[in-house]
Amino acid sequence: MAISDFSSLQQRVISACVLAPIAVAALIYGGWGFILFLALAGIAMCYEWCDASLSMRKPFFTAILVIVLLAALVLAGEGEMQEAFYILMAGAALFLLLGFFMLPGKDRIWALLGPLVIGVPTLSLVLLRMMPERGFILTFGLFLVIWATDIAAYFSGKGIGGPKIAPSISPNKTWAGLVGGMIGAMIAAFLVSRTLSGEPVAAFAALGSGAICAILAQTGDFAESAWKRKFGIKDASNLIPGHGGVLDRLDGVFLTAPAFLFFLLYMNG
Repeated sequence: MAISDFSSLQQRVISACVLAPIAVAALIYGGWGFILFLALAGIAMCYEWCDASLSMRKPFFTAILVIVLLAALVLAGEGEMQEAFYILMAGAALFLLLGFFMLPGKDRIWALLGPLVIGVPTLSLVLLRMMPERGFILTFGLFLVIWATDIAAYFSGKGIGGPKIAPSISPNKTWAGLVGGMIGAMIAAFLVSRTLSGEPVAAFAALGSGAICAILAQTGDFAESAWKRKFGIKDASNLIPGHGGVLDRLDGVFLTAPAFLFFLLYMNG
């Protein structure tokens, strides 16, 4: 029986059961193993972004975007995080310059955004994982909160239904799903703070951080949905059965990872 013969929910569960252990294993291994995992996901996202956003010269710009992302990841792996982010900025500037000469006007802003939309969250995850002593717990905890948001939002939205948040952007997203996702994230954040965190975290802080992560994760989801609606596609690709593309699967990370990283850096002075 092919996986396409299963229902959408069954496909989602099967894909999650395959991909989640791979992601966790890469996260546990850390270092270049985690970077390799992110590099493979990033290559897929580069293809999906250029394939949907650009109307011409897609292979050329996909190749350039992949080179920029891989160069940034190599620098990150060597501990040169500042230079890695500089590479992303330079890549965005290069895309803007190339787009001015090689792309129609409507494509240029999307070319500019590619290195930032894909690169900043990816490098944020690398930096989170590389944090001394707490890197694994912080990154794994973030993943758990995002996964809890997605699962709770899906089932509460399907089970309760009710008013849509923005049907013109994402016709399946409901207020019940948003609230359910926040509750799921709050529970996950609280449990992570009590079981995995090596230092005491106030219950209010854990619950509040979970709620904020849920809002950011679902905002990223809406932003990606708006991007797909802009270009008239249902999924970024069909790479992951039941989920669509890698951009569809990782949209919850787009805002949460950079925001969480910024918060930690700010708190640590």
